[in-house]
Amino acid sequence: MPTDQVTFSFFRYSLGYSPAAFLFMGFRRLFIGDDVPAGEFRLMGCGGDDGFSILPDLRTYCLMSALPDAATDRRLRQSRFYRRIAEPSQAQLHILLRPISGHGTWDGREPFAYSGERAADGPLAVLTHARVHDHRLRAFWRSVPRIRQHLRDAPGCLFHIGFGEGPLRTLATFSLWQDVERMRAFAYQQSPHHRTLRAARQEHWLSESIFVRFRVLSISGDLGAWPLRSEPLVAAQGRSC
Repeated sequence: MPTDQVTFSFFRYSLGYSPAAFLFMGFRRLFIGDDVPAGEFRLMGCGGDDGFSILPDLRTYCLMSALPDAATDRRLRQSRFYRRIAEPSQAQLHILLRPISGHGTWDGREPFAYSGERAADGPLAVLTHARVHDHRLRAFWRSVPRIRQHLRDAPGCLFHIGFGEGPLRTLATFSLWQDVERMRAFAYQQSPHHRTLRAARQEHWLSESIFVRFRVLSISGDLGAWPLRSEPLVAAQGRSC
């Protein structure tokens, strides 16, 4: 069932623990017990180079949870499955969001309930997810380094990372923006990102994609352990993250 509250949680582990973290992600379904509530949650691996490399970052993982209410979220965090993810980690970052608009599907369905509110002011987050046709993999991954550099240089981008469920064929990007104007400038101006989107549409690179905008509700965790420019978020929201 689509939900109107979504949390992206990022976990970083010691180098020594990274093989165990990688195996847990690969066999995660074996650890989902009866104490895990029903809902939308995905444990995904992050790539190297801010998540945009074909090579994985075996120390960093993303858990996306889209659950119907706060009580269900607490049940997830108390489950053995969640504790196996969180307790061994060295650093965590949790970003609570409300999906406000979007289009497309993920695994053939729309996982979020959009509020329909306008992203008029304040910080927002953007999620993209793409599933690439096998015969377009080379063209897709050749375009990724230019998009990564453009994101790193984009004014108003406070945080960005890439992750995915399957090697090579899927890539999700998550980014935090100071405001909607800066996000639109990145998305729609003539740039590597814009040219890649145009080529993907015209040459049918993708078998599936989704684009979602979120209102940022709160940010918590080990903020100093991540390349997160939190000061603009604090100023824009008028509260501590």
